[in-house]
Amino acid sequence: TAARHEHARRLAALAQAPPRRGDRLWRLATAPRTGLPLLLLVAAAMFATLFVVGDLLARVLTAAWTAWISPAVGAGVTALLGDGTAGRVVLWGVDGGILATLAVGIPYILTFYLILAAVEDTGYMNAAAFLSDRLLHRLGLHGRAVIPLIAAAGCNVPAILGTRILRTRRERLIASTLVTLMPCSARTAVIVGGVAAVAGWQYALLVYGIVLAVVVLAGLALDRLLPGEAGPLVMEMFPFRRPVLRQVLRKTWWRFREFVWDAAPLILVGSTALGLLYETGWVWHLEPVLAPVVEGWLLLPGVAGLTLLFAVLRKELAIQLLLVFAAVQAGGAVHGIGEVMSGSQVVTYAVVNTIYVPCVATIAVLGRELGWRATAAISGGTVVTAILVGGVVARLLP
Repeated sequence: TAARHEHARRLAALAQAPPRRGDRLWRLATAPRTGLPLLLLVAAAMFATLFVVGDLLARVLTAAWTAWISPAVGAGVTALLGDGTAGRVVLWGVDGGILATLAVGIPYILTFYLILAAVEDTGYMNAAAFLSDRLLHRLGLHGRAVIPLIAAAGCNVPAILGTRILRTRRERLIASTLVTLMPCSARTAVIVGGVAAVAGWQYALLVYGIVLAVVVLAGLALDRLLPGEAGPLVMEMFPFRRPVLRQVLRKTWWRFREFVWDAAPLILVGSTALGLLYETGWVWHLEPVLAPVVEGWLLLPGVAGLTLLFAVLRKELAIQLLLVFAAVQAGGAVHGIGEVMSGSQVVTYAVVNTIYVPCVATIAVLGRELGWRATAAISGGTVVTAILVGGVVARLLP
């Protein structure tokens, strides 16, 4: 018997193929002890690439558009419509709207799709989903939602489009809501450029902590409120493989093309509507309407409410608009946000700006992916949450 067992062992050793490098990497990537640090490393690399490359491309495209294209667009619109109110409103849509689309679409969305397609083709998505499944189940999601949530730190628009990998509408609703609450790079610019500059880095970290707590509580609440539950994570497991450049580029272009055709027109319409409010002077009539919430509850100067309204176009414009509107009211130049608000007010302002619905592009993509009823519910929910949390923060800060 022992001889037969030994003979069988030798035959098995001869027939068994030695483990390949891809198999060894797969075991390392799915074992919690080594897989979780690797997941954090990959997530950090994805975010850093998206943030650095996206920010660089956004700056280059914005500078190029402002220097070369914008003057020509302005001259063309002025020649057709004159330099009156109608011409300036059209410029908000044609000039500002196209710039907003370019400054988000190419730098962040195209970059994210390129990264996502490459990671998908390596097979690492399955390992990441497997490792994060247990944690995300507590928020009503399964492990596949980890990639959109990570991408949201760069830009919410591609992150919402990335929720297509989730199987049920319930999971996509929860994931999309949490994505809209995540601080993207534009809102990070407000936190860093406003809070850190005026109140200090410790308060900037406080803003991130508050927003993270809101994300977790929102996930727990939605898991209880929405009928159903997160389904089991069933997927094919296979070793890592080398991505094929042609397939990665083709997949990236297909996804990016959908954003251009679906979201860009709505961004142009939203930009034009905001321009109409500003150029006709109607925006100043909104300040007393917003005063009970902005001044009474949030304890912010009235002009801050107007900038939060216009920041729906692009969140990083909030501080710039605050200085512009404050200068108009004061009748003179305002050189820094510290001249308009105190440190605690800046923290409250950043919390509200970070939590409420990100931007016109995000709203457009939400409407395309989930329908306008769900988009209205998510947008309204984030606005209410931002106001409630902002008021509490304003009263707790010294």
